[in-house]
Amino acid sequence: MLKVTAFGHNSVLNQVVDMLQRAGVIEVATVDMEELGLTAVTPNGSQVNSVEERIADAQFVTQFLGRFREADVAFGAFVSEKIHLTHDEYENLQVDESFAAVRRECTHISDRLGAIERDRNRLEHLLHELEPWSDLRLQISQWQCTEHVTLFTGTVPLSHSAQIRQYLRDTCELVTVAEVGSDQRREAWVVMVHDSCVHDVRTTLALTEFQEVAFPDLADYPAEEIADARQRMHDLAAEREGLEKRARELAAEHYEHVFALVQSELSQRDALQVHGQLNATERTFVLTGWVPERDKGHLIEALADVGSDVDLTFQEPEPDDAVPVQLSNPRVLQPFEVLTDLYGRPRYGELDPTPLMAGFFFLFFGMALGDVGYGVMLAVAAVLIKRKLDVAPGVKRFMDLLLLGGIASIAVGVATRSYFALSAEALPAFLRYEPLIDPLPDLLLLLGVSIALGVVHVSLGVLTSAYTAIRQGRWIDAVSEDISVVVFIVAVIVGVVVPGLLAPMLIFAFAEVLLLKGRVLDPFFGMAKWTSLLLVPLRGFLGAYNMIGIGSDFLSYTRLAALGLASLMVGDAMNRLAELASSIPVAGLLAAALILVVGHTFNVVINVLGAFVHPTRLQYVEFFSKFYEAGGRSFAPFAPRTERLVLHPRAAGEEEGGVGS
Repeated sequence: MLKVTAFGHNSVLNQVVDMLQRAGVIEVATVDMEELGLTAVTPNGSQVNSVEERIADAQFVTQFLGRFREADVAFGAFVSEKIHLTHDEYENLQVDESFAAVRRECTHISDRLGAIERDRNRLEHLLHELEPWSDLRLQISQWQCTEHVTLFTGTVPLSHSAQIRQYLRDTCELVTVAEVGSDQRREAWVVMVHDSCVHDVRTTLALTEFQEVAFPDLADYPAEEIADARQRMHDLAAEREGLEKRARELAAEHYEHVFALVQSELSQRDALQVHGQLNATERTFVLTGWVPERDKGHLIEALADVGSDVDLTFQEPEPDDAVPVQLSNPRVLQPFEVLTDLYGRPRYGELDPTPLMAGFFFLFFGMALGDVGYGVMLAVAAVLIKRKLDVAPGVKRFMDLLLLGGIASIAVGVATRSYFALSAEALPAFLRYEPLIDPLPDLLLLLGVSIALGVVHVSLGVLTSAYTAIRQGRWIDAVSEDISVVVFIVAVIVGVVVPGLLAPMLIFAFAEVLLLKGRVLDPFFGMAKWTSLLLVPLRGFLGAYNMIGIGSDFLSYTRLAALGLASLMVGDAMNRLAELASSIPVAGLLAAALILVVGHTFNVVINVLGAFVHPTRLQYVEFFSKFYEAGGRSFAPFAPRTERLVLHPRAAGEEEGGVGS
């Protein structure tokens, strides 16, 4: 990564910003140059406000039309559909009168749909309240008190009706209750009471579950009001259907254009914000940023038209610079960058773990799935998703990772003679070869291979930590903290493998750990006082105790054998069920085929999840913990916004620019 500084005349500032955005290879940095007499450029406030308003309008229209748009691709509900347009179409996007008309219509439809929903909710509540009163043949406008009689209208729970009625009788003799109707839970009452008892009756009702009901806006019979409310709900439903139909028409016609317009307006806002990252004098401006070394020529070429007015200076990063990180691996390793990004990118100048991790993840994934048939299914599915569905680049890269996982599963399946978990007797003659490892009979061997891979994997992590320390000039730390661990592991292995050497090798292993982990070398190289030798036993025993953790790390790799066996056993169970079902008269073959298809598909899906999660865990917990700390910042170039957009190249002879996604 190179630090680039551009000095230019203010007359070409806007043109330079536009060219840099088209090139899409520079990340603009904010640098305070006030000490040099330069001041930060202030973006045009009116332009910023204007573009923010346009973005808000376009995003509203996009979100509204997105609710009514039907995807044109298979699995559109699960896969983000891409929008294709040319560079010229993208650059000519603008908020014009046509968009304004669409926005006004969307606003009207949205407002009206909201009003319809509110009216519908109000009418539903009204119908719920009116339902118990439907049999009352008295107009609501006539629910009034007389000169000496007060009227209460309300509902009580059916379960408490008799009890509340008795309370009223005990309170006053001059009270009458008329049950005028009910629904499943409530009973509608008209309570008539003489004025002399109104206070007592009101108090009694307040202490019960009586809920007073009034319909001040209604006048007709309850049954007629119910019919009128239902008719209004029917009319509202018809109006809503018409509005939604129109919204679907607008979505089909304008959604893609407006979505692209949002990206274009966001790009314009980015360009205005870049102005705020510049420093300037009265006549010149200074722009600072980062560019990948391989894109240096592209940047120079992009500014060729203003070369006489802009001077570019490139230099290596300084130690205190916050340098962004762009991973650079061979094409075959790039799918594994997904795993690195999930954990976090390395800091600039530090080791990229992707090449170290890739081969192990490939092998671990294959061991966890471990079947030729399942590997073929996974590989085919990954290829189809990548080629047949218009998915984002990130999804394509993940599909590449799963494709490699499928290939790994095929390789392990061949080695273990696993073809859809079929027994040797069920396989064709040419596939009845002797496997390198037969998982069930050779279970202990399989566990041993898994642990051996763990030893190699963890040891590589420790050696990588030692390499990093040596490269930083901390070779004493490398010997004491890392190489001592590797020597311990090698000594124990030699003691186990070579007869008669177990005891001597264990004594040697623990002695060197006690000394090196105890930092016995530090005083000899001036890294500590001689009195620190008194702490050697304590630090050494603590270091030896920590070796138990290394042993548990090795045992973690047995999960690879367990996952492979789980895949095999579930597949075998499906085969046995299908064999039993095939003996059923008439429908047996169909049932067996259904069990095989559904069962093996389920087994693939479940075990692919495990084959991804557990090997990833082994990388992050057992491997990365030995040497790797994330913390790097991804390189984020200043480029046109193209989320879900695919910008097709210009025709021959046209100027190139922009970035597709």
